[in-house]
Amino acid sequence: MYAHFIDTSVLLNILNVPGRDQQRDKVMRELKELLDQRGKNALILPFATIIETGNHIAHCGDGNQRRKAAVKFSECIDKTINNKAPWQYYGNQLTPEDLREICEEFPDSAMRGEGFGDLSIIRAYQRYKEETPAIHKIRIWSVDEHLKDIYEEDMKNAKLRNMSE
Repeated sequence: MYAHFIDTSVLLNILNVPGRDQQRDKVMRELKELLDQRGKNALILPFATIIETGNHIAHCGDGNQRRKAAVKFSECIDKTINNKAPWQYYGNQLTPEDLREICEEFPDSAMRGEGFGDLSIIRAYQRYKEETPAIHKIRIWSVDEHLKDIYEEDMKNAKLRNMSE
């Protein structure tokens, strides 16, 4: 199983949020490919992605576009919680220890352009990895340069390496 954590940048493109959908064609092509191989892929929607996406929508300049995007977003979340979306919600809340670690990392990550939400998505990714032994690969699916292709691991090989050490 290959787990794909959906970053805010991807969900904004899927929802076609004005001003935040510049890579929509690319994202939609990849989404179709992932859905065509549904048994091999798990799409994971973390809590921080939902919060960040809602915030971006609330700041759309045009009121009509903001309303349309907000309705589409609400419908998306409703489908998610009713298991009718192509992804599953991963809402394990951050523990006080998680928040402590994120706070320690935040000043340096902010200098690299990684926000607090990014760090919480990374933490959820790490926790999911620990809690889900059946996954073979995992990544954060993002179009943001500071996340794209950085958080991707082949767990099968990592487990084999750990067993031989």
